[in-house]
This record gives sequence, C-alpha cells and structure tokens, in this order.
Amino acid sequence: MKPMISSLSALAAIVVFASPYASALSCAEQAADLQNRQVKAQKIAEARLTLVDEVEAAGDAWENAEAMRNFGAEQADEADTTKVTYETLKADLIAKEKTLQNSVLSLNQDVAAYNAKCVRN
Repeated sequence: MKPMISSLSALAAIVVFASPYASALSCAEQAADLQNRQVKAQKIAEARLTLVDEVEAAGDAWENAEAMRNFGAEQADEADTTKVTYETLKADLIAKEKTLQNSVLSLNQDVAAYNAKCVRN
C-alpha cells in the first residue's frame, strides 16, 4: 500500500511544482528557459562522463598501489594517497550525478508543463 501512496504523493508534487512554472512564464520565455537548461544539463552530463574516466583511472591506480602496500612505508603512503584521490573523485562523481539527475528531473517536469500549456495537438 505504501508504494501507491508514494506514487500519488510524487504525482501531486509534480502537478504542484509544474503548474507555477507553466503559469509564471510566457510560452516563448519557457521555451528559451528550457533550451538553456537543456544545454546546462548536457554540459553537466559531459563533465560527468569525463569524471567517470578519471574515477576509473584513480581506482586502478589505487588498486595497483594497494598491491604494493606491504613492501614498505613509502608504498603504504602511496597506497593511502591514491586511495584519498580515488575517494575524493568518487565523491565528486556522486555529487555530479545527483546534480544531473535533479536537473533532468526538474527539466522533464517543466517540459511537461510547457507541453500542456504551449503545444497544440
């Protein structure tokens, strides 16, 4: 029963949040705003893809350094340093992913509001 309530709550939230957007701006202003936000979302997505490669490379470097950890203090320090780099990049990737998902969700809701108000079938 809870999933149905959650779904209804989410749907109500979409209607509540989409309606003010649809009524606050003219169709031309909405179209321009949506286009700008699409460009921003695309830039975030591209930056995210670049960061994915960096995280993978940092993870590989950490795994390689970790394999050498027991050979001495210098190797242990290197393993610790590469782990911090990996964890930092991974946290950045998670944050960027959340930003992208929130941006796309908001954009999709506002596109639906725009279509309901401005697009004639």
